[in-house]
Amino acid sequence: MKLYFIKLLIAISIASILTSCQTNKILTDTDKTLNDVDIYVAGYEYNDSKFESSIEEIADEVGMKHVAKLWKNGQDIPLESNELYSDAKCVAVNKNDVYIAGSVIIDSEYVATIWKNGKIQKLTNGKTPAYTSSLFIDNNNVYILGAQYNTKNYVIKVWKNGVYTDVTNGENPTDDAAIFVYKGDVYICGHEQSGNKSKHYRNNSVAKIWKNGKPQNLSNGLNDAYALSLFVENGTVYVVGYEIENDKYIAKLWKNGKSQNLSDGLNNSFARSIYIWNNNTYIVGTENINGIEVVRLWINGKVQSVTDGKHHAVANSVFVKNNNIYIAGYEKNDNDRDVAKLWINGVAKNLTDGTKNGYAHSVFVEIKK
Repeated sequence: MKLYFIKLLIAISIASILTSCQTNKILTDTDKTLNDVDIYVAGYEYNDSKFESSIEEIADEVGMKHVAKLWKNGQDIPLESNELYSDAKCVAVNKNDVYIAGSVIIDSEYVATIWKNGKIQKLTNGKTPAYTSSLFIDNNNVYILGAQYNTKNYVIKVWKNGVYTDVTNGENPTDDAAIFVYKGDVYICGHEQSGNKSKHYRNNSVAKIWKNGKPQNLSNGLNDAYALSLFVENGTVYVVGYEIENDKYIAKLWKNGKSQNLSDGLNNSFARSIYIWNNNTYIVGTENINGIEVVRLWINGKVQSVTDGKHHAVANSVFVKNNNIYIAGYEKNDNDRDVAKLWINGVAKNLTDGTKNGYAHSVFVEIKK
């Protein structure tokens, strides 16, 4: 469990380093958008507000816990009780069934979990730490991405309809990020620590994809690099993340393995999520200017700001439906609390009231039947 805490702490630390500039709103009829679709957002909110910090280990020591949440059209739907530490990472809908991937702590250990229509299903037995991070539904098959600790490292796993397959062998530290299924092929992105082990000040992280379990390096190991999201369209594999070059975080897009920079390196920046719609590429992430994280949106490589830079803000997920852009994440308020947010075409909607720290990890949009 401690290792998972450290992993979360590192992720929070990285996210808190990054961001950027003025806001350009995307103008569409937001009211019509809300009336035509159901919007599902998964994430979590703390069960208490003893202090502002969201650092996992400190929060746990004072009894603050995550409570996994589903928001449907802005309505708060708790998945677990306030007494159970839980987290929701990804949401997807198939034939009116709502699937959410995440984890819970049972008897002091993390258990990989999925909720179907609010009912919990445990994928691991709790003997060793495990979690899920992403899911994808293809031809009624439910693919769940996660990892389980093997006494040495976390082993990346894929559960297909509840039956798991190991993707990595646990020899090197690895981290999974996202899964996508295209014409029966299973694509996973993440990173693996390898490279020059003598450089102890680096994680030696190589951005990678695994296609049907076979790894492919996206970076050469000279710099730490991380793949965070992927999308496959017409056989083209798009992956986004970031690479650390000369102590700067550079937002990256890899297209069929060929990298291109999304940011210029003047400020720390990273790309967090990608979606393809009508041959247009939508990427969200963060850029840091003057110490403030700003949500950034790249449409076909052209960048604009979603938030105004007055408060720290982070985007975790993007989804596009009928040319409307939905972004899930969080933004700090005047009381130094993180507020779970949904931005629709650049217009922000609060998912939590700001009295406790809340975070939106994933968004999925369905046309109303």
